[in-house]
Amino acid sequence: MSRKKDIQVEESGLENQVGHLLRRVFHKARNRMQKKISDTGLSPMQTAALTCLKKKGPTSQNKLGRRIGMEPGNVHGLVDRLLKKGMITSNYVDDGPGLHILDLTAEGNEVVDKVIPLGDEANKETLAPLNAEEQKKFLEYLRRLL
Repeated sequence: MSRKKDIQVEESGLENQVGHLLRRVFHKARNRMQKKISDTGLSPMQTAALTCLKKKGPTSQNKLGRRIGMEPGNVHGLVDRLLKKGMITSNYVDDGPGLHILDLTAEGNEVVDKVIPLGDEANKETLAPLNAEEQKKFLEYLRRLL
């Protein structure tokens, strides 16, 4: 981190506020990802959902929301947008309480195969100021804070 950036954080009076610092890092990471995927017409959360379905397989809407850390009230809108874009399918399974099982369409699979490497690039750029050991520890610390 450059000295100028250190001074800007210090001058804010929030240099030790975890939420403030995480929010700023989050915005930088999200903006990097948004730039990488801008040609897809998808949002970072939509790509997170598609990536989760690709890596974990078909799942319920509720479980998908939990896996990507999205508020339950917002998952329905996300799923609707992905359905309208033709990226996923939703099949009702009348088993017990009944579930909508989400899965990738052929188009969704094709798009997510392009998006995953872009996400990896954005991730590398965000973590670039840290050396390899610091990156590993930083990610470990973030997971522990969840």
